[in-house]
Amino acid sequence: MGRAMRFAFFTSIVPDGDPTTGFEIANDAVLAGLRELGHSVTVFGFRLPRQAGAGLGDQVVLGTRELENATAGGAQKLVWLARALQHGLPFAAAKLVDFPKRELARAMSEHGPFDAHILNSYQMAAAFPELLQHPYLYVAHNVEHRSAQQNAEVSPSILQRYLYRRDARLLRSLEEDLCRHARFTWTFSADDTSDHDLSADTGCHLPLFLPTSNAQEISVKKQYDVGLIGTWSWQPNFLGLKWFVEEVVPQLPVDMSIAVAGSVPDTPLKSDPRVQYLGRVDSAENFLNSVRIIPLISRGGTGVQLKTIEAFQSGRACVATSSSLRGIDVLPENCLQADTPEEFCNALVTLIEREKAGILPVADGADFLNKQRDGMADGLRLGLAALA
Repeated sequence: MGRAMRFAFFTSIVPDGDPTTGFEIANDAVLAGLRELGHSVTVFGFRLPRQAGAGLGDQVVLGTRELENATAGGAQKLVWLARALQHGLPFAAAKLVDFPKRELARAMSEHGPFDAHILNSYQMAAAFPELLQHPYLYVAHNVEHRSAQQNAEVSPSILQRYLYRRDARLLRSLEEDLCRHARFTWTFSADDTSDHDLSADTGCHLPLFLPTSNAQEISVKKQYDVGLIGTWSWQPNFLGLKWFVEEVVPQLPVDMSIAVAGSVPDTPLKSDPRVQYLGRVDSAENFLNSVRIIPLISRGGTGVQLKTIEAFQSGRACVATSSSLRGIDVLPENCLQADTPEEFCNALVTLIEREKAGILPVADGADFLNKQRDGMADGLRLGLAALA
């Protein structure tokens, strides 16, 4: 192993030890992987109001501010929009641009020097282009311009379509520049590596895994036949939920019980007596243990699906769309792939019947977890070697 290095890791949201979104889980995995390889990482970023426990070691909190669309008020969103138009920035980056650049420079000076920067997603890099003046590695969570374009195609309002298309145009140029000038780019799926036009010398994907293994004996006491949990305020996730509730659920047996955990936006969904909306639950693990089958319902977007990683790592049975299986080479024996509402409905019924009959196996996630962990370490080493 080469010498230990010191990195400044720039991210919009600092970790708080209790990751709840895919973005936060991926960040924790990358940070843990770098530190396990013997490197020092200091995180610079902002704290959300909901992150009461934020303030972990090796962390520089630049301030507390609202950054999530789901919890921001209308007035705040108008302020962000005005900044985005004024500065020619993507909407998410405009949430940060008012932070004084001299304060960021002072914080970096006080905690440096660093061998290189790690730019986590695009927001900090877009708001503070000065960060690109140093050697950097780039963590591309998604192909952001493609996700924005997909959102534009399905958004119900003219204003939303305009804003997503504007973001798509700005993000395409920004992502191209970030990848072109990075010493190395990490993605979370092989498809994204290809879509960012990265060669073996300029980028690779990091196989993701949950920071701790969820592999365990899953409770046989089931409350629901089908259970979904997610960050439904994120547009790609909500589109998957809308597809499932409005196109799959009507075809399911009338006595099937379905639970949805996680906060659901105010955007109306067709009501169905079989579907219970539970809101945010105290324990995602306990909730998932209470359901027979997990639907993995991504209908677009880019990057890897953390819910898929979680299901495979824990050995839970699931039905998955092809979009949910990005970056996955082999399906476990208790997972079926389905893409049309009819196929998805039939696959759910098949697995539920097998589970009730006691003939549906619990897949051993240990082998999957070990392969993902080894792949993450190998990918991190490739990127770090590009700095030499």
